Amino acid sequence: MRFRFKPTSEQRTNLRTQLARLQQPEAALEILRGVLPVDFKPASVRCTPRSVHSDRFVMQAQVRSDDGEECAYALKVYSDDFGQQVWAHAQTLSDHCEPNRGGLCLPSRYVPTLRMLIFPWVDGPFLSEIVDGRKPELLRQAARLAADLHRLAIVPEKLTTAQMMVDETRARCDRLRHRWPQTTQLAEPLLADLQEAVTFLDPADPAPVHGDMAAGQFLCAGDRLVLLDLDMFGYTDPAYDAGHFLAQLARRCLFDPTVRAHRGQWLACFRDAYFAAMPKVSPRHVSFYRGLTLIRKIYTVCRRQPAEGPQLVPQLAARAEAALREAASPTRTQ
Repeated sequence: MRFRFKPTSEQRTNLRTQLARLQQPEAALEILRGVLPVDFKPASVRCTPRSVHSDRFVMQAQVRSDDGEECAYALKVYSDDFGQQVWAHAQTLSDHCEPNRGGLCLPSRYVPTLRMLIFPWVDGPFLSEIVDGRKPELLRQAARLAADLHRLAIVPEKLTTAQMMVDETRARCDRLRHRWPQTTQLAEPLLADLQEAVTFLDPADPAPVHGDMAAGQFLCAGDRLVLLDLDMFGYTDPAYDAGHFLAQLARRCLFDPTVRAHRGQWLACFRDAYFAAMPKVSPRHVSFYRGLTLIRKIYTVCRRQPAEGPQLVPQLAARAEAALREAASPTRTQ
């Protein structure tokens, strides 16, 4: 599981160059000719950046033919060769599930020289954007899709242990200490609770995981729900994905007053559907990973929302403490 990657200055520069080049129609068409339908005669292409980070970006490419037909693709470019690992994992997944029909959105091609994965473009709102009456059933569907992934009999990489995740979380908090020293008083007791809670975990059968599962990774495309982005894929306790999803959902309800009243229902919809599909996964472990994720999000809030940090961080800390208390409870249902 790739927790953190910091590209070099040269890699950042090369990525920006790639981003600029792909916005030129001729360059984009040259790449896309290999994935377009055989009888599709491209006349024009428009490329629009959709997500730009220091180590990767996603571009939407919309191709129009002479007779007005359109095709759309997502071009995902990395600053290093990590895309090759994602491609290899996607190839394995494609042998076990039908791609792009609901469930996982898998790439159709990898271009090594460009460090680029090419996906079919999927239109629709993210599950995180849907707040109407469709939400409860979509959350149940997301839980079932998570369970489908966790039941696959594949080993995508070496095992990531709970202690490795605790160590990575502590590393994030160490960075907090240097940049936001005021968080130390909250973070240190939580890290102590997290380390103690590890001792309450039972052996768990590892599974392939998404690694960054949240409502913002699911796209509602018509009558199907599609799971995007394999950049954090791994092999670990499946409770990690469930705990991560629930923590992210709780965080949204905590910070957004317009959906706060739905918190209990929404969390229950995902949690109950997931445990129904995966009865062997430990609720204690899910609580542990929910707490771990909430601690990590303290770092995220400080980095991305520094102005709101003093108000939001204590709320995250309180939720993390409650989750870890559940994980360490001697009476917690297994």
